[in-house]
Amino acid sequence: MPRVPRQFSKTGFYHIMMRGLNRERIFEKVDAKKTMLNFLAEKVADSDVGIYAYCIMDNHIHLLLKAEPEDLVAYMKKVNGSFASHYNREENRIGPVFQGRYKRECVEDERYFWGVLRYIHRNPVQAYMVKVPQEYEWSSIKDYLSGKSRLLDEKALQLKRENFSDNESFLKMHEEEDLKIYLDVNEDLDKMKGSVARKLIQRALQENGASQVLELRQKGNAFQNLLDKLAVEVKLTYKEIAELTDLSYSMVQRLVSKA
Repeated sequence: MPRVPRQFSKTGFYHIMMRGLNRERIFEKVDAKKTMLNFLAEKVADSDVGIYAYCIMDNHIHLLLKAEPEDLVAYMKKVNGSFASHYNREENRIGPVFQGRYKRECVEDERYFWGVLRYIHRNPVQAYMVKVPQEYEWSSIKDYLSGKSRLLDEKALQLKRENFSDNESFLKMHEEEDLKIYLDVNEDLDKMKGSVARKLIQRALQENGASQVLELRQKGNAFQNLLDKLAVEVKLTYKEIAELTDLSYSMVQRLVSKA
């Protein structure tokens, strides 16, 4: 089956995610995390790529990068290849280390940029590894708070200074509720979609004084708007929408198809 063609960002910003083969915890050891950070820094020094955020989890990594398409491809190839060779040597194994090619999504506006950055920094919180983002050692939030970094582009630190008066306001931004779906490993993505969907449903019910979704049919466009958001923004299937809303599959299919 042919690969889906890559899309290119008009702003040059990309959210990157790559994970270990077969969900292997390739970054579980502290030395593995340090090694990946070293490769990220080493390869970026010889490229036209800017790092704006990073977070290394035990089985995957998130990056927020700025680069021209060809520079991005070359950089990721160098980083992945170097880490894979090191990991295979250390673990006395052969073969692929990462699950296929890295995944990426385009970051096309400033609001989405800060949303992705927040999501990357909050990954350890969502995984119940820490209570607040700044407690996690292996993400760029500590770089932003200190104002110093061997990985982050200087323009990234400048952006933070221009948009936030102090560290307190920067951390406050990380507490904001976000109902967007971001790139992640499949199992975490499923959890995120369910959480976002339930929040959207609860919000619609509260705003319209309803106790169940079916009652929203009497509230103007609220009913259709909710179904459209669940299908288009959260990317739920008809079956998933029906299960979450207690509506029949046929009703969901008929109404969402009109969106």
